[in-house]
Amino acid sequence: MKIINDTIQLSATDLVGHLNCGHLTALDVQVATGAIKRPENYDPLLEILRERGQRHEDAYIQHLRDAVHQLTKIEGVDITDSTVDATLEAMRNGSEIIIQAALRHGRWSGRADVLRRVEGPSDLGDFSYEIIDTKLARETKGRTVLQLCLYADLLANAQGRPPEKVFVVAPWSDYQPQEFRFADYAAHFRRVKAAAENALELPEDQIEYPDPKSHCDVCRWEQQCDNRRRADDHLCLVAGIQNRNSHTSL
Repeated sequence: MKIINDTIQLSATDLVGHLNCGHLTALDVQVATGAIKRPENYDPLLEILRERGQRHEDAYIQHLRDAVHQLTKIEGVDITDSTVDATLEAMRNGSEIIIQAALRHGRWSGRADVLRRVEGPSDLGDFSYEIIDTKLARETKGRTVLQLCLYADLLANAQGRPPEKVFVVAPWSDYQPQEFRFADYAAHFRRVKAAAENALELPEDQIEYPDPKSHCDVCRWEQQCDNRRRADDHLCLVAGIQNRNSHTSL
């Protein structure tokens, strides 16, 4: 989450984060506006997972290269005018495989691991693109599909039609992508997307309280939220009492 031209820009991380915890969105808004600072947090396990994820992505890209696919890589890590324009240019040129595609529409943006050209008319011509993402999990989780739905929505704006399917390449799959029909998840995605956008403008008295959730285990704000609950002498601190929704996560 960041502010560009006085508008809060959102990513797949913000989308999934809001579904996991509405209070997290409120905290990230305050960071984006400069009201508070993001806490420093170093988790060696998360760093190891990031490194493993990058190795898995690199291995899949090498697999595509070995299969003699024509690859176009969008350089950089940020989503800027130049990376978005470079992605659109590669799409218009009909590049077979686009690596780290930068997509943006309105306040939403993302970088898809892979765009793959397929047959099927679009605003680009007699072809279009579909999305492939690499993930470490053996079983694809709901948050991964939600992230891919955002990318599919952004891709639909770029090429004039949504992809029929989105794909995930997991480890130990011999690089065979799992497929998911975008239409099967589109309605849920739109609801979560609208809720995340609406949360940006909530008055303070409507912001979700930081009840404990399963997401707390991997959240950099865990200590601050726990301190607040203790200062408020919150009921969740009483043994045997918990919000029935407190461990709901995607």
